[in-house]
Amino acid sequence: MPRIFGLNIIATLVAGIAFWMVGALFYGVLFAELWLGLWGFTAADEPRMEAAAGLSMGLGFLLSIVFAGVLGFTLKALKADGMVSAIKWAIFLWAGFVITTMSYDILYALQPVMLLVLDGAHTLTGFVVMAVLLTVLDKTAVKD
Repeated sequence: MPRIFGLNIIATLVAGIAFWMVGALFYGVLFAELWLGLWGFTAADEPRMEAAAGLSMGLGFLLSIVFAGVLGFTLKALKADGMVSAIKWAIFLWAGFVITTMSYDILYALQPVMLLVLDGAHTLTGFVVMAVLLTVLDKTAVKD
């Protein structure tokens, strides 16, 4: 498998795509109305949102690939040696960095707590999925 900086490129791309797809499932299918309501978007906002959708989706896709790469590097640096270890580290990293950073929006931007729950569930699911894929697709994706 081709590697960049020791990471399996294919495993990293697939993990990033999977994270993006988890977001599409959460925000496009399962919880679209809840998400729109929590942000306070109305029908009047639709034209502006539709105009920005292509750029937003494209940049979100790139961010998902970055997430997968950083998670892969981190799991490798932490010497995660298998599925259970990779999942545990992914959850730990999510709890230590992702959800805590997202919590600032609740504290300072006065966003609804339910938005934190929804976004947190999305990123936790995505991190676990990425850890699984990085481990399954290349037995050495998260090892030295």
